[in-house]
Amino acid sequence: MKKPLKITLIFIGIIFSLYFILNWTGIFKVYDYQSTSNFPTLKQNSNLILSNLVAPKNGDFICYFNEKNVLTKTAVNRVCGKENDTVEIRYGKLFINGRNFDKELDLTHFYVLSKTEYNQAKSELKEDIRFYTTNGNDKDSIMVFLPYSYALENNFDKRRTVASKFDQNTIVQKLFKKNWNLDNFGPLIIPKNKFFVLGDNRDTAQDSRFVGLIDKKDIVGTVINK
Repeated sequence: MKKPLKITLIFIGIIFSLYFILNWTGIFKVYDYQSTSNFPTLKQNSNLILSNLVAPKNGDFICYFNEKNVLTKTAVNRVCGKENDTVEIRYGKLFINGRNFDKELDLTHFYVLSKTEYNQAKSELKEDIRFYTTNGNDKDSIMVFLPYSYALENNFDKRRTVASKFDQNTIVQKLFKKNWNLDNFGPLIIPKNKFFVLGDNRDTAQDSRFVGLIDKKDIVGTVINK
């Protein structure tokens, strides 16, 4: 075997072994992300890089195990409350320790559009905006997922659908033993070694409102690329 080829093969072997060790230990792990729960921030069918050396803070995305998740045993969501934080969702807006945490985020919500507006949005947005349902007396309105930035730009922001404080959500109520729902939740003080997570696609994400608080020991890693 020629010396340059031998050196190249040794180098490739070292790189492969290093990657295997880093992935196995969780120091540097590639995660195949298939969900839409954090649209538009995290794109479906993308690769996320995780590290268990990075301590998650509010605003970071984490990958975690959760047996209660009906879709997958591992999930990725945004940390929206750490130990001793007080989290509360008021009419669809998240507050952490009294501060509006959603103010600087581009989240996805349901908005009600006319058929013409829906067709316009569908042609303008490169991302898939999935049809959800029609409503109205003549079934002439469409409730659809839209990023807040697009809704604001097109004056749709006032047409977001938000649950009232009195709307029932049996899953949330059974889990937390409180008369809460997706858009009216808390206040809740986060216990020791627990995390409260939410998806950026707030109306459909299987997050802490549905699966409960996340144990520190169940965190696979913090997303370090997004």
